[in-house]
Parts: sequence; structure tokens; C-alpha cells
Amino acid sequence: MSQYQTNGTVPPSRMQAEIERLQSILSERNKQLQTIEQQATHNEITAKHARRNTRLLMVFCTILIMVMSFGGAA
Repeated sequence: MSQYQTNGTVPPSRMQAEIERLQSILSERNKQLQTIEQQATHNEITAKHARRNTRLLMVFCTILIMVMSFGGAA
């Protein structure tokens, strides 16, 4: 039996390797989170512009209909 099995401690080299592995996983997860946050921000901006453009189109159509109605009545 090795020493770390008998006294419940982990050798420093193994502990350091595990810490590095966990740090690598954490770094990768942080990159993924940043990418997702950027995508969410981009989608939010795109949706905001789409709503604005839809409102402008509705206003334009309403004005066009009013002009055509008054022009046809005169």
C-alpha cells in the first residue's frame, strides 16, 4: 500500500496535477460563458433593432394609407 492510501493524504504532485486540471476546466467554462454572453448581447441588440424597424414600417404604412385615403377623397 502506498503512503497516501494509508494516511489519507494525497501526494503533492498528484494534488498539483488535479489543481491544474480543474483550472483548465474552469478556464474553458469561462470562455464558453463569455461567448454565450456575447451572443446573448448581440441577440438582444438585434431584437431591439428589429422592433424599431417594425414600428417604423407600421408608421410608414399608416401614413401611406392615410395619404392614399385623403388623396382619393379629394
